Amino acid sequence: MNVAQVQRFARQIALPEVGPDGQTRIGAARVLVTGGGLVAETAASYLTAGGIGQVITRDVPPSDGNAWLEALGGIDLVVRAGFDDDAMLGAAKRLGLPVIVARATPAQVDVISFPRRAPAPDASMEIPPQAAASSAPGGAADVVAGTLAAAEALVRLARVDGHVDGGRIRHLRLPLDGGAPLSQELGAS
Repeated sequence: MNVAQVQRFARQIALPEVGPDGQTRIGAARVLVTGGGLVAETAASYLTAGGIGQVITRDVPPSDGNAWLEALGGIDLVVRAGFDDDAMLGAAKRLGLPVIVARATPAQVDVISFPRRAPAPDASMEIPPQAAASSAPGGAADVVAGTLAAAEALVRLARVDGHVDGGRIRHLRLPLDGGAPLSQELGAS
């Protein structure tokens, strides 16, 4: 990092979770943000502001798992707005990429963080029939989902081995009715 970058990211560098080495990893990372909408737009904005080396946005997903394998080549982490792309998740699993999935619904904001893992060459990339998507609330809930996804992505990238909490899947749910938030680990990836 040069002097200007150290000055710009001094607050992040001061965090024990990041430090100078973590900020260097963040600056070298290539992140794909996919899914479109305000969740993806917010995540991309915060990732750029956080110093990600290259943020690539993709509103329209590839049509199948093999196209996703090609699209994910050279990517260090994926941020997905919405839970409706099993082909992308399968391609990421085949490649061992960490994925952060975020969505806002009328009732809650959910962020699920899949850690970096060993590549799984036999992971399914089939696209099952999709249920009708629930309408997102828009506005503040989408901004919260995108912000949380970006924060989780920065933490994942700052870690030396790409793992957080031993590489476990993490889930955060924020009810929009003021209820108690839920934070849990879902087991080994």
